[in-house]
Amino acid sequence: MSPRMTIRGLTLLAATVSLAGAVGAQGAAARPHAARARLESTHDRVVVQRGQPVQIAFTADTTDLPDFTQSFEQAIRMAISRQPRIKGFPVRVNVVQTRCGQDPSVDADDAAAAQTIVANTQNTAVLGNLCSFGFASALAVYQAADVVAISGSATSDALPAPGLTVFDRMAVADGDGFLDWYNRVQSLPSDLAWQDDYAAEFGSAPQPYADLWFDAARLLLRRLGQVSSVDGGGRLVIPRAALASAVRHTTAFHGVSCTVTLDAATGNRVNDPAALSACAGG
Repeated sequence: MSPRMTIRGLTLLAATVSLAGAVGAQGAAARPHAARARLESTHDRVVVQRGQPVQIAFTADTTDLPDFTQSFEQAIRMAISRQPRIKGFPVRVNVVQTRCGQDPSVDADDAAAAQTIVANTQNTAVLGNLCSFGFASALAVYQAADVVAISGSATSDALPAPGLTVFDRMAVADGDGFLDWYNRVQSLPSDLAWQDDYAAEFGSAPQPYADLWFDAARLLLRRLGQVSSVDGGGRLVIPRAALASAVRHTTAFHGVSCTVTLDAATGNRVNDPAALSACAGG
């Protein structure tokens, strides 16, 4: 399958499928700390004890999109390897299983998966969801809990909604010319260099969109570092509203997919032809 066919296939899938809520998580060893974490983290902030990790959720789908899921997760871990700590605290990814099935009835399960994510009050943000259809139900859960969600592959025009302050995406929306934009992104010198680095690290070429997930993770890590602080007890304190605002008001962030500017009203990535030309060396 050619890269163009792969991109079109996933874009169509992102517009027509939904995610289910069969949930699993990495890092079960942290469970003994869950009760204490619930007492110390509140709706408006996350408090990380000394010696504990900064936690980020990733919405995987190893049933319908196993190859894409693996590539996206590897790209995220690649970004973390380049910034493995937030003010001295290690970063951990909690993998949550969702589904990109074609049955609209899984929408409720998608919301249930989101409920599981926000129930872990140590989850500072979500790198997800993978698909567009059904994402709205999860976003309602994330919004109610003030949990930031950044997607690298959900491109539907229908996703932004009034009042959604936690939704952001590294991909340009379908209606803003995603396919042409992404074809240009994949040929940028910075993106080609990243593709080579990925292949050298993992032994195979990345799937389409993996570069956008890498940039999503890098942006999130950068913003976590900017808004967090260490209190007098040596704990890391992360204000949720400040994190959401810092991500949403991103301008000219240097990613492998060119400079990233988000629309502060919607969280959509801005399609900036002038920036692409500059990144291409034109």
